[in-house]
Amino acid sequence: MAIYKGIIVTPMEDDHMMDMMTVIALLAVVIIGLPHGAMDGAVAISMGYGQSIWRMASFLVIYIGIAIMVIGVWLWLPPYSLFAFLLLSIWHFGRGDSLSNLPPLPRYIQTISHGGLVVLGISQCDKAMADQVFQWLVFGDTAMLWVCIDVATWIWIPVAAIYICLGLMDNRLHGRIAEWLVLAVMVYTLPALVAFAVYFCLIHTIRHMYRVMMMLRHMLAPRMAVGLTVLFTLASWAGGAMVYMALLPSQGAMPASMMVVFIGLAALTVPHSLLIDSLFRPRFEYDAQEQNTSHNPIEGRHV
Repeated sequence: MAIYKGIIVTPMEDDHMMDMMTVIALLAVVIIGLPHGAMDGAVAISMGYGQSIWRMASFLVIYIGIAIMVIGVWLWLPPYSLFAFLLLSIWHFGRGDSLSNLPPLPRYIQTISHGGLVVLGISQCDKAMADQVFQWLVFGDTAMLWVCIDVATWIWIPVAAIYICLGLMDNRLHGRIAEWLVLAVMVYTLPALVAFAVYFCLIHTIRHMYRVMMMLRHMLAPRMAVGLTVLFTLASWAGGAMVYMALLPSQGAMPASMMVVFIGLAALTVPHSLLIDSLFRPRFEYDAQEQNTSHNPIEGRHV
């Protein structure tokens, strides 16, 4: 028996409600969250890949090739691939939530603290649901995976404690610390997939799309950026739908959905993270710092 918003439901109703919550969470991830990664086409054009058809074609071949390679490695070594994906997600989510005006070490601490809360916190606070999803994603036993997650969690806890201490002393971190605490309450109280969907759709996606649009506004017409995002989104949906239909007869609806959504996310996150975290964001953060320094060479910031 469980209580949702003050309503007591029986175990059978509880299972049904959890199924509905899971479906809604997955749909939110696909419909609301996925388009933020589909902006990579616009990002690539802004970085010069759209100067010719051949350059854009080479970008697409490399991007899709990396995604296919990730799927191949996942099918070969599922537990290791899933854990690697979790570590990459910690870095990618945390980097997106971090403040670019922090010194390197505090920013690393903030990155690990935010990303670890989403990935490790959700996994640990709702182990039953997380383990069921992980079993579908690794096609079997998850014992070794949980050993790795537990070790990562014990490493993350002191980093998060240091982050809280830094947040109390540094005014720049007050807003992010408040966000982190609210997110921690959400992670602790909500089912794993629901908590992930809320973070992924309402924090990570919105923050990413806003930043990218601000960076692109002087380089690419908004109509082109939106058009490319819609095109890449539709292509991703079509590919996912075909894989889902292929898996459905042998796996069933829920396992097939989890495999398509999360293995698909892993396949797309690797090239997405390489593009955004390694190429696009550092380049434009550096340009922004240079512009601020030019306004005030002594302080390194605009007055």
